[in-house]
This record gives sequence, structure tokens and C-alpha cells, in this order.
Amino acid sequence: MFSHLDVHTLLVVFTVNLIAVALALPLLMGLKVSAAARRAQWSMGLQAVGWVCLIASSRWAGTVFDLLLSTASMAALSASLVLLWKALQRWISPRDGHWTMWSLAVLMPLAYALGFEHYAFRVGIANAVLALQMGLLCVELLRPTEQASWRWRALLALAMALQSVVTSWRGVLGAFFTSAYPHFESPHPVNIAAALVSNLTLLLVAASLLMAYREEAERQLRALAITDGLTGLLNRRAWSERAAALLADARRYGHPLIVLMLDLDHFKVVNDQHGHAKGDAALMLVARLLREQLRTGDLAARYGGEEFCLLLSHTREGAAIALDQRLRQTLRRVSTEELGFPIDYSAGLAAFHADHQTLDDMLRRADHALYEAKHAGRGQLVIAP
Repeated sequence: MFSHLDVHTLLVVFTVNLIAVALALPLLMGLKVSAAARRAQWSMGLQAVGWVCLIASSRWAGTVFDLLLSTASMAALSASLVLLWKALQRWISPRDGHWTMWSLAVLMPLAYALGFEHYAFRVGIANAVLALQMGLLCVELLRPTEQASWRWRALLALAMALQSVVTSWRGVLGAFFTSAYPHFESPHPVNIAAALVSNLTLLLVAASLLMAYREEAERQLRALAITDGLTGLLNRRAWSERAAALLADARRYGHPLIVLMLDLDHFKVVNDQHGHAKGDAALMLVARLLREQLRTGDLAARYGGEEFCLLLSHTREGAAIALDQRLRQTLRRVSTEELGFPIDYSAGLAAFHADHQTLDDMLRRADHALYEAKHAGRGQLVIAP
């Protein structure tokens, strides 16, 4: 059916399309993108370079330029798969395996160059390693995760699976049936099928990468809507919504719950004497220490300028007081080490009472206790009655 197709033409068309996709991705995604998107862009670019080198090598068959271009091609193609793996690690979730991918990307071109004079060996080893890398990508894409949509992962996994099959097939043909596959443009049905699959999967890969990038951008927008831009903590609105839900659970099941409001002492002096950059650094330091000290299920927000608000679920007054002491001591020490001056704060604590108390009631009590801590000399915790 496809015997009349010319392999060289199919590969040239594929390479031209690949170059177009590699150039289009930065235009569609933009230049200021995430690390994952940038690695995906570089992956497509390296793949284009690899195919350009492979096609160009045929013009100097049997010369040193054939060796150099063919080896560069294998290195670029293998490295492009590593970069795609690195992009997936960002889009899906980190997982061990990058050293395996990098090792294959380094060792395969070396083996290819050293065994270049042995056609069956170099074709077999190159296609086997590339197929293995594609298979590993496929496994990574099919791994269960809640962080990324199954749609683009399934599309990209399909592309990798198809490419892995035809690449393995081509490797077996070159390694064990050399007379039927004497060069990479041989008009063998397997080679024609591989060229057609390459053109098909290019569309699938491009579409899946754009879908992944869009999903990442939407996830970032959702995060921006609920977090404070400077500290990365929840903003006031998001904290209030989540705190109300936790308060409802506490009321229903009788769980202890604490609201703790913190206000950095003499923060205006910090800005005036050390500059707003140091003031921002102080706020980010407090946010970092809060994330380190709080447990999963607790909520922390930047509530106002230098004010922070915590909701401690399943926590009694004693545990909240101990948290305050640890946080205060750590903040004084770390701020002196990192900023060059100590930071302290005043705090107001309000415990949940099971008398149909609302979140606003707890916030008013905690805020009043914070006001008393400020007027009692600052740098202390006051517990609301």
C-alpha cells in the first residue's frame, strides 16, 4: 500500500515540520516560561538538530563527516528525550530515574562512535537505547498522579509508545537483517512505517506539550488567586474560606482549634532603617519559618502588611503556646543570622469555644489579644479569654 512512498522525502518533510514546531513553541508559549516549558522547547529543538544532522550525514557516507554528524545526531536525539523527561518531572511530579536517562544519553553516542565501523552494532545499539528511553517516558506518563491531567499524558504516552515500537523494530532490522536495511533511508516497509509514524507522532507530541503548558499556566493562575505574591502564603480571602470550613468541622466533631494572629514589631523601623528590600526579606523569612513549623492541615496567611494569621487545627492552648515559643526563638536567631538584625512579633491567641462561635468572633478575640500584647510592651503572646 505504501511501497511507492519515498523514505527520504518522508524524513525531509518530517524534519521540516519538526523545525517548524521547534520554532513555533517559543512563539506560542512565550520566552518567559517555566522550567518545564523551557525544557520541552529545548527538547524539540534538539530533536530537530538531531534529524538535520542525520539527514546531512548521508551526503558524506563513509567519511569522517558521516561519523561526526551521525554521532552528533544520536547525542542530540537522546538528549532531547532526557529534556522531555525533565519537563515531565516538573509537570507531573519529581521521581527518580533522571540518572538512568542521562547515563543512556552519554553512553549511547560513545558506543555509537566507537563502533561506527560496525553497521549492525551501531544501528542496533542506537535504536535500542532510543526505544528504551521512549519506553521509560511512556511509563512515567502512565504513572498515576493527581497533579496532571490524563488527557495530555495519554496523548504523549501514545506517541512515545508508537515511536518506541517502530524504533525497536528498525533496530532489530538493522542489527540482524542488515541486508534488508543497509542504510537509514532504505525503502523497507518497516522504515516507511517508521517515517509515517514519526510524522504522525510529531503532531501528537506538539499538541500534548501545548496542553501540558496550558494546564500548568492555569494551575499557576489558580495559585496566584489564593496566595500572597510576596510570601507565597495564603491570602486573606483564601485563608478565611478554608478556615471557615475547618471551623465547621471543629464545631461538628468537637475538635480543638486555635486562631493565632501575629504582627511584626517595629516593622516601620525596619523599612526606614534597612530599606524596603530588607523589609520584604523579613516577611519572606517569617513565611518560610511558618511553613517549616506548621503541620499539614494548619493554615497560614499573610493577613495584612506585616500581619500573619494562623489557624491550628486539632490544637489546644498548650500546644499553640509551645509553637509560639519555638517560632519566636527561631525567628530571633535566624533573622539575626540572615538579615543582620533580630525580628520579634506580638501575638494574640483565641481558642475555639463550642458556643456557636463564628470565625469572625475568633478573629475579633485574637485581634483584641494582639492589641493587648502590643500595648503591654510587644514581643509577647496574649491569650484571649
